Amino acid sequence: MDRLRTLAAIAGVFLAGYACGGGGGATAIAEEMQTLFEFGGARLDALLEQAGPPRITTPVGVAETVPEDGTRHFTLAVVTENREAQSDVAALYAEVDGYGDIGEIWGGNLLAFAHSDMRSGSATGLEVDVGNLGTEEPVPVAGINVFAIGPRPSDVALGILNSTVAGPGGFRVGIAFRSNPGGTAVTDALMRVDEDFGRVETGIDLTEAVFDGPAIATPGFRVGPNGSITSERLATGSTSYACLDAEGRLFASVARCVP
Repeated sequence: MDRLRTLAAIAGVFLAGYACGGGGGATAIAEEMQTLFEFGGARLDALLEQAGPPRITTPVGVAETVPEDGTRHFTLAVVTENREAQSDVAALYAEVDGYGDIGEIWGGNLLAFAHSDMRSGSATGLEVDVGNLGTEEPVPVAGINVFAIGPRPSDVALGILNSTVAGPGGFRVGIAFRSNPGGTAVTDALMRVDEDFGRVETGIDLTEAVFDGPAIATPGFRVGPNGSITSERLATGSTSYACLDAEGRLFASVARCVP
């Protein structure tokens, strides 16, 4: 019955396109679909032209020009609630498969641009809101999980690139940790490798980077752009001996280290 309702809904959409002047042909219906879901005076073809050539084909398109009407506008909203299903549930699922000699493919491509006349608000390509609202059992909650699937290793789990389509682009900060007032965004560790993770070749590799400032900067300790090391705890104002205490901690001493 649910399948029949879905098919009926799809048929209703195509019939609506036919009734609006599509003419009944497949091409005419496809063209009508591009104007069927346009709200607030938006033109889907005009908005898609901003992506540049080649032209984008949209079997189903949704476009909206957002008015100031006191509401929050989510041009496409998908909401799912699970109270009993034991199998996986996804509110939004997308898949794309690549075969043969083709161009690039994306499972998802999200765009958000701040234009030259934008004077307030902010632009975010993707926001993921998660939370543990008091589960009785220790249910794992993760913001983003990236899984590599297949017999061969994938290349990059998280890539940060700059696009030069509209200029040099780039980011001022690669990864930023921020906290809102009243709480701390990260409590246990900024970065951590869990137990039994396995062997890797290199922990952090910055050999090909060129720095104007420190390569690594922590409170009281820095690694300079060329590998020089500075420690405020070891600084004495003069040349000193570098010593180790019984717990393996390094300290500076004006006198010779005593074994």
